[in-house]
Amino acid sequence: MPVDTAEQALAEMVEQHRTLYDEPAIDAKLTGLIRAGSHTILTKKDILEILRTSRSVYFDTHVEVVSGHHTGTYLRFESIARFPELIKRLVVDMAAWINLTFQHHPITGLVATSSTAELLARGIAEVLDDTMGLRLALTPYSCQTGRIGTDIAVGAIKAGERFVALNDVTTRGNCVSKLGKVITDNGGLLAGLMVFARRDSGQFPLMNELIAQHPFYYTTDLDMPQWEPTHCPLCRAHKPLLSWKDMPVL
Repeated sequence: MPVDTAEQALAEMVEQHRTLYDEPAIDAKLTGLIRAGSHTILTKKDILEILRTSRSVYFDTHVEVVSGHHTGTYLRFESIARFPELIKRLVVDMAAWINLTFQHHPITGLVATSSTAELLARGIAEVLDDTMGLRLALTPYSCQTGRIGTDIAVGAIKAGERFVALNDVTTRGNCVSKLGKVITDNGGLLAGLMVFARRDSGQFPLMNELIAQHPFYYTTDLDMPQWEPTHCPLCRAHKPLLSWKDMPVL
């Protein structure tokens, strides 16, 4: 798509969404996406407030996500990360799940990416400092490609130590699964997995496999269908395609 066409589509989308988030109709649109997680005490109303306050969801658009899939509804977690009070609500809930799930078999720490997921990891460790004293192991993250690395500090994970893999969001389950492999490749034991949001809409088998195999926390399950480019209805409708990297703060 020509640069000027992409820029025009992005500018129009931003203007439409700024108007949308100032109208009462935004509540119904957001509520239609939200399914509360099974391990959270946060309600759909709580999730609605988080998404509405942060203006983190884009509707009726056409975005290529990191995996290369296309979607018409996009969640930008970086928008949530701008609000310390929202991150605090999430980490308190996540910490409560860790405390309950691993009270009889405490974990050693968390493995997360050096992205907005690091805010969650550090917040959880702070909340649980008096009870578990969690250690953090961070992997590289490229803001240009959205890819995560597998390198961690030498000795960050020792043989037999129990770690939880944590990411901000997951679609296919690949990234959070990759973090789990970082744990096991370094001799640790994968005790569980955590994300703020699932956005797989039940399309990708790996997510169900991970949930069946490990304790898996997610605050919310968002209905955000995705398609391979060759099967994308938005491409067939010639809707301008935007990149996840270009999605701005509203």
